[in-house]
Order: sequence, then C-alpha cells, then structure tokens
Amino acid sequence: MEELISVIVPVYNVEAYIEECLHSLREQTYKNLQIILVDDGSTDKSGNLCDAYAAKDSRFFVIHQKNKGVLAARNAGIEKARGSFIGFVDGDDWIGKDTYKKLYDRILAEEAEIAVCQKYIYNESSKSAYEEIPVLEEGLYSGNRLEVIWENLFFQKDFLGEGISLNLYDKLFKRELLLKNYRRVDARLHYFEDMSLTLFCMLEARSIAVCNEALYYYRQRSSSLCHSIDSAYLEQLNIFYRLMYPALAQYSEKLLPRLCAYIADRAVHGVNDRMGLKLKQGIPFYLPPFEKILFSERVVLYGAGEVGKSYYRMFQIARAGQPALWVDRQYAYLQSIGMPVNPVSSLEHEPFDKILIAVKFRKNADAIRDDLIKMGIPSEKIVWECPRLLIEP
Repeated sequence: MEELISVIVPVYNVEAYIEECLHSLREQTYKNLQIILVDDGSTDKSGNLCDAYAAKDSRFFVIHQKNKGVLAARNAGIEKARGSFIGFVDGDDWIGKDTYKKLYDRILAEEAEIAVCQKYIYNESSKSAYEEIPVLEEGLYSGNRLEVIWENLFFQKDFLGEGISLNLYDKLFKRELLLKNYRRVDARLHYFEDMSLTLFCMLEARSIAVCNEALYYYRQRSSSLCHSIDSAYLEQLNIFYRLMYPALAQYSEKLLPRLCAYIADRAVHGVNDRMGLKLKQGIPFYLPPFEKILFSERVVLYGAGEVGKSYYRMFQIARAGQPALWVDRQYAYLQSIGMPVNPVSSLEHEPFDKILIAVKFRKNADAIRDDLIKMGIPSEKIVWECPRLLIEP
C-alpha cells in the first residue's frame, strides 16, 4: 500500500496562480496525498479558491491564519502533516503529474531519506521555460559519496557555477528529518529560511537520492519577494550566516570557506539589487574574459541578468566606452527600470567586432549562440566563457 505523502503549500496573495498549482496537485498519479494549504492572511481571493478545492476533494485541508510570513506558514503545515514523507510546493508554482510518484519511487528503490529532482524555470514575462542544468550525476549519495554533495555546496566544486539546489520545493523528505529540524530555523528569517531548513535536513540525512528529471515548475515573477528592494536584506544574510556557521563547522570545517564565499556573493547581490542602487553604483562580481577581446574591438554584451550587469559594470571600470551595445530579450522590462538595454534586433544595425554572451550556463549560452548564427553572425565573433567569480575562498 502506498504510504501517505503530505504536501505543504504556503499561500499568500497568489489568486492569479493558485488554481494552476492546486490542479497540478489534484491530478497527481500518486493518489495517497494529504495536501495542506496554509493561507497566510491573503487579502485577495486565494483563501476562497483554496476552500473551494477542499470542498470538492477531501485530500485538501486549509489552514487560515493571520499574516505571519512564509516560515510560520510552512511550520504550521509541518505540524499538521501526517505523512511518512513531506514535500513542499509554492503557491505560484506547479508540478508535473508524476512528480510525487517518481520521487517516492526513488526513495523506495534507493532507501533514501531525501529525494531531489530538477526543475523548469518559467519566466512569466517571456512566457518561456528552460530546464536547469544538473550539478550531480543521478543516483544515491550515502556514506563517503555524500562528500560529493558537500563539494558542490553553494557553488560547483570548481566555483564556476551554482551548486546543488538548497530549495525545499524540489525535494521529498522523510518526515522525521523535518520534525527534528524545522524549529532550528531562526524565526526572524524571511529570506534564506527554506535554505536553512534544507541544509539542516541534508546535514542529518544518511542518504540522498538524486533524480535528474525536471519535475517541478518554478515561476519567475518580477514582482516576487526575491526581486524586491529591502534594506534589511544584509541583516537577514547575517542572521543566516550566524545560524549556519556552527552547524556546518560541526559537520566539517571544509564547508566553511564555501559558506563564506556564498555570504560574500549574496552580500554583493544585496548591495547591488536590494539597496536600490543605480546600475553604475553596483559592485561587479563576475570577471569578463577580457583576454579574449582586444582593447580596440567594439563589443556587444548579450544578457542583462546577474552576470550581464556585472560584466557591464566591469566594462565601465576597465574599458571606457564599452560595451558598444547591450542587448537582451527582456529589453522592454529592463528599459522600464532604467537599464540601457536594447532589443536583440539592434544587432542588425550596429557595427561590432565581438558579441560577449553574459550568462552563467553553457546550455543557455549554446542556445543563444545558435540563435545568433541563424541571424547570420559568424561563430568566430561570438564569445562565451563560464563566468569567473571575483570573490573565491
């Protein structure tokens, strides 16, 4: 008989998205679910939509509470969970129909305490999605092999890309792990609270099963908390650092340089993106491959995300007048917030010598390169290199 899985969904003012989320849960091929919807004081119709689902399907259970934040909402769900395993879905995201069947089957087959899957990242503005690139090989990590996971904590082993996922939502946890650790998360956190709980559970786990199939759909919204201005962000980062330093030190002193590098990374991000600074006031964090570009060459910068903004700032510091042009598919939104970004079609009218692709991952860079070649741009004019951190342990 299938064991009960509890799924916790924190809900706050997501009436435009919650039905897609709840529909994906209702249609799961794994049927023995307890779906706990925690309405955290929503002021829109989110709570009513949750109640409507609960009225039609006994597997749905709704908690209505005053607004206390996502940490308190998750904790309320954990305390009501009866399942042998517990998963999480954010109220503005959704999952594939086989998500919990595949994660449960992986836990059962591998005798694991946590199962991890990949995700699709859906950009609401462009209405497009891409699959994240796996960091680890698929399989079971236990005993000495757990060291491979910690070698990729926060960053990949070589520090040339993002490390293992520390989100709650792309995992299925053994109930006991969460019950043992959820109260350890500092109640003051409204950033890094999910990462803290994930880390505490992973540090306790004796076995982790990695599935490299994308089963979760993460919605990227420009209005979400992770994109907002918040002067308390650096204070939140300090709370997270002080919380995790002793936990990681107790597990292995080797993890501390990675924690410190991550704190430095997020501190720069906090100053650049959370303090309301203008682009030219920002601190660069990634080093462009200047050795591949002659000083006299006119450079087009393609990409205006975290890497692109850092490259742009470095060009302003090191090579006045460059880049000659900055382009991105999301140019309309970026222009609306004051960034000097142009449409990709501008390449047809602007003379240039090199195009520098400013994205983190090779898969995305290859897709951009293919598009540029289809536009008739010679491949020898296109440059990409895995971004190098200016700050490393």
